Amino acid sequence: MEVMRVSIEPLGDPAALEAAWRDLEARATPSFFTSWTWVGCWLAETGAAPWIVRVRAQGRIVGLGLIAGARRMRHGWLRSNALLLQETGDPGIDEIYAEYNGLLAETGREAEVLAAFLDHLTAGRDLPPGVGGWDELRLGGVGQACLDAAARTGLPVRLEDVQPSAAVDLEAVRAAGGDYLAGLSANTRQQLRRACRLYEARGPLAVEVARDLPEALDFLDALAELHQRTWEARGRAGAFASPFFGRFHRALIARGLPRGEVELLRIRAGGTTLGYLYDFARGGWVGNYASGFAYEEDPKLKPGLVCFRMTIEHHLARGASSFDFMAGGQRYKTSLGSPGPTLYWIDLRRPRLKFRVEGALRRLRDLVRPRPGQHPDPAAAAAEA
Repeated sequence: MEVMRVSIEPLGDPAALEAAWRDLEARATPSFFTSWTWVGCWLAETGAAPWIVRVRAQGRIVGLGLIAGARRMRHGWLRSNALLLQETGDPGIDEIYAEYNGLLAETGREAEVLAAFLDHLTAGRDLPPGVGGWDELRLGGVGQACLDAAARTGLPVRLEDVQPSAAVDLEAVRAAGGDYLAGLSANTRQQLRRACRLYEARGPLAVEVARDLPEALDFLDALAELHQRTWEARGRAGAFASPFFGRFHRALIARGLPRGEVELLRIRAGGTTLGYLYDFARGGWVGNYASGFAYEEDPKLKPGLVCFRMTIEHHLARGASSFDFMAGGQRYKTSLGSPGPTLYWIDLRRPRLKFRVEGALRRLRDLVRPRPGQHPDPAAAAAEA
């Protein structure tokens, strides 16, 4: 195994980082959330000044990541020095909710790169001011491999949240004959067919793809209006209540649309709009990030289920390999897809008295008032699509 050398340095020139990131991305298998399309937009729109993590083997960069520092407050008085991987620590910014997060690593070296980074950080040597005094490392939206690597450091790992995911294996659907509905439960098929017949009485069902940036932003605005209407009717703020959330995604669409890495879809029945989907795409993978549906009084219409069916069949016909509903345990995801990877939000902690005090307070609280943790998904579609 090659010796890997890790350095953690101030950001410096973002243009130089972009060149290095894109060079490594060409040798890696990134998720959308570790691609420069997302990370570069995060860097530009948040105004964050993180440290760059570089992992080298024989002088060549084989791993990259960004860590930001933040002071976290607990129970109104307990503070910790936190490092966060591609997050800021500001809830108003981190509500953009990255998933499939991690270090960008050369294909085949992912485990080595992650282990080298964690070993370097936990050893505490050659760390710059502001990093060396860290109390906890937040790894948000990461997979099982990252959880296992954190556990292997020997430091305490706190699970802040665990979220299931669901997806449709489009290659498996093609191999089974190409009929997506055939793989669903009888009840889901019945609901979908009935809803489609009701909508088709208004005109043919069709998927419309935003053709350019102005149309994509129009679709996003319409999606946001429907999304907010649904959540506000439930007494919830909704994702687009935050000005930063909307601003970030308008910038992300401007970056990703020309590269074919984001898409905005409108689903219609004749002249009736059923809803909009905002998806990410990379290497045959398509992930649904946000949606807005036009609900009506008739509960048989099911605009969300129909929109997802139409979108999945749209991508099935165009050769995508998978359609990912991403994190969240909403029933429509399990009805329309199969279980996917579990995602974790974890804190890797150095041994500190403050954390032992916090643990005691949490145990006391849970004895008095048990409360399961739940990481909010600001971009979730309606619970019943």
